[in-house]
Order: sequence, then C-alpha cells, then structure tokens
Amino acid sequence: MRLPILILFYLILSTNIISAQTGIISAATLDIEVQGITKGGILNLEISSSKEAFESDGDDAGVAARIQERVSSGSYQRSFDIPPGTYAVKIHIDENENGVLDTNFLGIPKEQYGISNNGLFLNFKAASFIIDTYKIIQIDL
Repeated sequence: MRLPILILFYLILSTNIISAQTGIISAATLDIEVQGITKGGILNLEISSSKEAFESDGDDAGVAARIQERVSSGSYQRSFDIPPGTYAVKIHIDENENGVLDTNFLGIPKEQYGISNNGLFLNFKAASFIIDTYKIIQIDL
C-alpha cells in the first residue's frame, strides 16, 4: 500500500520540477498604480513588449495590452495578466478627449503623461522592466 502512494508522490513532484525547469508559466500578473492625476479625462494605457511598439502610435505588433478608460483626479490602479517577459508602459490622460496627446509648438506635452520607471522620454530601454510571475509598478504623472 505504501509503494503506490510513494510512486504517486514521486510522479507529482517530478512533474512540478520539470515544469519549473522548462519555464512553463502561462501568465504573469502586472499591477500598475498611477499617481498624480490632476484632471479627469480618458486614460490611455499601453503595455509594449518591443521598442517599435513602445515608441510608435497605433502599432499593434508588440502590444501586450491597451486600454482606454475614463478617470477622474487622484490615482488609478489596474492588474493585467501578461506572458512573462520584458515590457514598458506608457500612459497619457486625454483631458480634452480628442484622441491624441496634445503638445505645444516645441513638442512638449500639454496633457499629463508618464512611462514606467518614471522616465521623461519615450525610450523603451529606459522604461523597460522584466516580469516573471508578479510585478507592481508605480507611475507618477
């Protein structure tokens, strides 16, 4: 009677070790917290897995998630299930709801924006982070 239980235990343990060694993880959870929203509007958030997607507008290749959601002043939180990997997040609040990030004549944004790692410029390398199973990032606008 003990031998079948030991064999079953060994098989379960072996399967878990093989899965861990081969890196089979179906999804990772990314929690995003946005702080400092001063005006309401449409929050545009994009999680990109490539430099090309992150540094362009509207390119769906390399985009893990994209949302548009009405927000008010204060803070915002959302969770995403994405495959493990390297990503960067960009956000802007479309205050006048015209569908674009408005800039002045010098190209400086007139609406709130932010990127992961709280960088100033739309640069994938500076904004990127690695996620294996769980990560929380905070973006200050």
